[in-house]
This record gives sequence, C-alpha cells and structure tokens, in this order.
Amino acid sequence: MAKGTVQRRRGAHRNYDAVSKKNRSSTPFRKWINRGLLALGTILISAGLYRGTTTIVSHQVETLTILGDVHHTDPQAIQRRLAPRIAEGFFSANLRDLRQDLESLPWVYQVNTRRRWPAEIEVYLVEQRPLARWGHSGYLNHEGQFFQVAQETRYDHLPLLNGPEGSETDLMRRYQVLAALLEPDGLTIHAISLDTLGQVLIQLDEGPELMLGAKEMAHRISRFRQIWEAASPQAPIARVDLRYEHGAAVSFVDSRLVMRSTDGGRQG
Repeated sequence: MAKGTVQRRRGAHRNYDAVSKKNRSSTPFRKWINRGLLALGTILISAGLYRGTTTIVSHQVETLTILGDVHHTDPQAIQRRLAPRIAEGFFSANLRDLRQDLESLPWVYQVNTRRRWPAEIEVYLVEQRPLARWGHSGYLNHEGQFFQVAQETRYDHLPLLNGPEGSETDLMRRYQVLAALLEPDGLTIHAISLDTLGQVLIQLDEGPELMLGAKEMAHRISRFRQIWEAASPQAPIARVDLRYEHGAAVSFVDSRLVMRSTDGGRQG
C-alpha cells in the first residue's frame, strides 16, 4: 500500500515537471506578444495625440470682431490688415504681434485682444483723443503725447500748441495750468507757443497776445488779470508784455494808444 502511494506521487511529480517545462517554453513568446501589444498601443495613442494636436493648431478663425468707439479707423481696413496674421489659425495667431501692428496706426491709442472659443478673435480698439493741435502736423492726446495725422476741420476749435521737438508734454502741462488761471475771467487760450529759450507766448480767443517769458507764469497771469479788469472797452488791447519783473507794457489795437505799467524792472 505504501509502495503504491509512492508510485502515484512520483507520477504526479513527472506530470508537474512536464507542465512546468511547457510553461517555461511559452514565457518568452508571451513576453514578445505583450511587448508588441504595448508598442502598438503607444503608437496608436501617439498618432491620436498628433492628429488631435494638429487639428487644434490648424483650427481656423471664423470671426474677427472689431469693438470700440471707432471714428477714424475703418473696421474693414483693420480686418484686411489682420487677415494674414489670423490665417495661421485660432491658436497659432500671435495676439501680441496683432496688438503691436494695430497700435502702430496713427489714430489708434490702445488695443486689447482675446480669443473666444470656438473660432472668434475679438479686438477692442481705443482711439486717440486729441486735446490740442500740434503745429500743422498732428495732435496731442490726453497724456500730452504727439501723434501725427492729417488735421481735420472738426478739431479746429482745439488750442494750437507749438514748440521744439520733445516739448510736447511740458507745453501741454503749461497750457492746462494757464487755461485754469484765465478761466475765472472767461478767457480761453487760442494758441500757445514755446521758443528755444523756454519763453511762452499766448494768443487769447478774441483777446490780446500775452508775452509771459520763461518763469513766474502764475504771478504774471495774475498781473495781466488786473490789467484786463481795469481796461476800457473803448480801447481794445492787442498785446501785453509781462516779461518785466514788475508791471507790464501794453499795446492797443489803436497804435496811437500806448500804456507802460512798469517801474523799470528788467525783462525775463
């Protein structure tokens, strides 16, 4: 009985060895299959990602929207100008370059851009706001910055400023200060100029020309207001030279009338 048991166990051991050898022989084959499946899966995923990325990148812009209070810039001309830039695609279009391109236009002050899914690029334009004419070549905006454009008759009411190149911001600031000082008497500035020595000359609307010199502007305007309030309507003033330390020299429209209100101080 014991002997038979031993024989069965030996037989079972031989069967186990045979199965084990079979499994060992199939292991390299399974490894190659698994590796092949893994490689195929990787290829399929990569192809899918590439295809998806290519589709997204090549996604075209269908709508270009121009927004803002635009009076001097033709929206259709802007669309034609931007067409080559947005042809690259919705995501490929460089919005920074697009903004810089538009801000180089003379009447454009600032540009904001953004993408709106699925296929729209929105452009918001802020145009220049002219506050003064600068010579005959352009205007100054609200920051005293010069922008060169052909002047239009609609802005002929704006004050005319003239000065050396680079003096735009300083002269705009002076204009604003002097205009505020003259406003209480109902006087407005038609033109103001600055020469290379820093001397200021003002032409008032329906009023005289004021020679203010290069310093003490507020004090000299105060001196002029005293003269203006005391002036006779029958003797219109043509020019007031306020470059003296004390007093002023007054010229009238009637050249036969002359008044010199000064105690001999020097000009400056």
